[in-house]
Amino acid sequence: MRSLAPDYIYTPVGLEANMVVAISDDGSISEIAPRTPDSPVTDPLPGVALLPGFVNTHSHVFQRALRGHTHRPLSQQDTFWTWRRAMYAEANRLDPDLLYTNALSAYREMLAAGYTTVGEFHYVHHQPGGRPYANPNAMSEAILQAGREAGIRVVLLMTAYARSGFDRPPEEKQRRFCDASVAAYLERVEALRKTGVHVGVAPHSVRAVPESWFRAIAQYSRAHRLPLHVHADEQVAEIEQTRAACGCTPIELLERYDALHELTTIVHATHASAAEIELLARSGSTICLCPTTEGDLGDGIAPYAELLAADIPLAIGADSNTRLDPIEELRWAEYSARMRYQRRRVLVADEQTSPGPQLLAMGTKNGARALGLAGGEIAVGQPADFVALNLNHLSLAGWTSEDLLDVLFFGTSADVIAGTWVQGRRIAL
Repeated sequence: MRSLAPDYIYTPVGLEANMVVAISDDGSISEIAPRTPDSPVTDPLPGVALLPGFVNTHSHVFQRALRGHTHRPLSQQDTFWTWRRAMYAEANRLDPDLLYTNALSAYREMLAAGYTTVGEFHYVHHQPGGRPYANPNAMSEAILQAGREAGIRVVLLMTAYARSGFDRPPEEKQRRFCDASVAAYLERVEALRKTGVHVGVAPHSVRAVPESWFRAIAQYSRAHRLPLHVHADEQVAEIEQTRAACGCTPIELLERYDALHELTTIVHATHASAAEIELLARSGSTICLCPTTEGDLGDGIAPYAELLAADIPLAIGADSNTRLDPIEELRWAEYSARMRYQRRRVLVADEQTSPGPQLLAMGTKNGARALGLAGGEIAVGQPADFVALNLNHLSLAGWTSEDLLDVLFFGTSADVIAGTWVQGRRIAL
């Protein structure tokens, strides 16, 4: 058994000094106890505060290759839809070897930034043109191998894709995302699930997946207690298309399809209406916000205050991985909310608190919940996933025990991360 002795740890009761965290052989936390002169300590960590590891709830790992390369003019007026053409071109460059190489690099970057778990919303499945590889899950296995080698925990959110839009067949560049049938898609998911890897289901969107597929996937999710993730309400055009085709909004359509439940995570919900927020609250669903990508693509700013008022759990994702820094991701969430509502302290548990604890929950335990995992807190029985903060870093100067989280989220970056542990193992960065 190993034991870590930082100066501070952040537990569910708050910041605690002079504690020892014991890690069992299975990588879980077996004890948290006050440090005494007789405490067995294998890893002293002076000048360090341990926080729970961050969770990147929504990632398209191959899009890391686009960072900084899509800001030249692509059309007269660039939007998400013009950016998507560049993304499709990148997707069609991939084969299993290149995807593995790119994912390995990006996952190492995530770990260095403090992410210990990633929900990989994976949809580049087949060969260009749509023909399956000899191993139908070759691309999925490339991602899983990259995660194992890097040391990050990967939850593979297998994406279902069937069409380019309502009553429209897939475009040529989308064909490698698509399975021939929902049965073929679920067969590939089941093959992975039976190997014991962390897996979830991810119908891409109501535009890309028809009702019969949604119902089968939602039923499979419930039967095996698997997370179900889906993009919805990211773009105004998406909502307009759904209204024209179905007479309702995307999240209302998901409710019709019986796809909203406590294992469902809506990615973005940038333009969610009051009626949709009520549906999500009633179903127990989570929302994953991706502030740096939503800013990069010009999506808009989510209705943060209304989501919090409805008691909907909020998580974060790096999405296109235009930035890999959970501290920056969470700061963008609060700052963009301030710009929307023109007031400060939007993301708070109540009016008597600061944003720090709420932001930490969004970046850790809410993400773990959305991915169907235990963890996200430093507590006995939970996975020993930690990040070490260098308390002597210049950007943390002046912190106190009352405001460490606020100093962290509003005054620093991932540069303060001095170490990362996944399932009790310190990752060499």
